[in-house]
Amino acid sequence: MSIETKNSEASAWDRVREAITSKWPHINQSELQNCKGDVCELVKFVKGRVDASDDEVESVIGEFAPQESIVDRVTNAASETVHQVGESARFAYMRADECISNRPTESVVTSFVVGIILGATVTALWSASRPEPTAWDRIRHRSWN
Repeated sequence: MSIETKNSEASAWDRVREAITSKWPHINQSELQNCKGDVCELVKFVKGRVDASDDEVESVIGEFAPQESIVDRVTNAASETVHQVGESARFAYMRADECISNRPTESVVTSFVVGIILGATVTALWSASRPEPTAWDRIRHRSWN
């Protein structure tokens, strides 16, 4: 992104912040400056501090906010999804760690049994996937070897 594009975008977000403070003067300007240039974050911030309808807040911000490109929208959505997946994985890890800490013997026995069952299943599937030689193949193999 070029310097001119960054300056243009920064001035556009400054206009958005000015529109917000002119509409709702009681909003703290320094807190508003800490919000990064993101429509969703600004909408959440303003909704939490004003007694206005969601549509009104979104229209004021949407009127002055620079339009995001499709790449920016996809990047933001992907970033949010990765964050949510990371949080879910972290929670699952913490929960599993807690369960193992509370019941270590049962955890080891359960893991052992699951390993045996999984190994037997994989072995059975592998054996079933190999074709059984026909009678002719067995006779031919015996006679030629």
